[in-house]
Amino acid sequence: MNNKRTKTYSFLGGFCLLLGVSSCTPSKEIQLFDGESFSGWEGANSFFSIQEGAIVAGNLKKANLASHYLCTLKKFENFELNLKVKLKSTIELVSGGVSFRAARVPNSTEVSGYQADIGYLPARFIPVFSNKKLKDTTGIYPLWGALVDENRTNLSRYPNPEIFPVVLLQLVDKKWAKNVVKPNDWNELNIRAFNEQIQIKLNGQIASSFSETLKVPTTGCICLQDQIGASHEVWYKDITIEPL
Repeated sequence: MNNKRTKTYSFLGGFCLLLGVSSCTPSKEIQLFDGESFSGWEGANSFFSIQEGAIVAGNLKKANLASHYLCTLKKFENFELNLKVKLKSTIELVSGGVSFRAARVPNSTEVSGYQADIGYLPARFIPVFSNKKLKDTTGIYPLWGALVDENRTNLSRYPNPEIFPVVLLQLVDKKWAKNVVKPNDWNELNIRAFNEQIQIKLNGQIASSFSETLKVPTTGCICLQDQIGASHEVWYKDITIEPL
């Protein structure tokens, strides 16, 4: 290597150290949403729109009779996904979510795979779809940062598949949600999936940490949910992913 190139690399290394980073290697982060179009996504329909640089799922004027999903054209395996989410509704009992390592269910509007949930669920359903026992099953329970698995062909992990093939693998407690969630505001959601390890953070705080023990697909799409239920909107923006 000639002296000129050596000096250049030495300068760059020193500059990186001054910045407090160990490497000047370019980031592998990929922008999944350009803020203007559905380029790179499939499933855009009347249930999804683009407003103020965000993808908006749902409608404040009418209820959803079924869940719908907007999914990436590309599939991802090991990654770190970052985005901002916000719920808009006149009531708290609404939800949305980000499915990952997901696939569309044939002849259905649903997808199968994992989901990082946001929003709330009637508390009476928590013991029905999870192993969590509640002393009080009245009112609502926070799903913000919960790890959900649903709609796989192997129904063995689902507590009550005859009602719906879903299991709440990881849940936060009410106190945690009250301290971390920003109601009616943007919340930062981070999903890290590496081999069998899955972690979900909400506003920088760990919400779910899970190690998969079953043989399930490790590759799939990223899908934004428009959940069935009362009229509401879920806003998604600043969506980026970094393959690991």
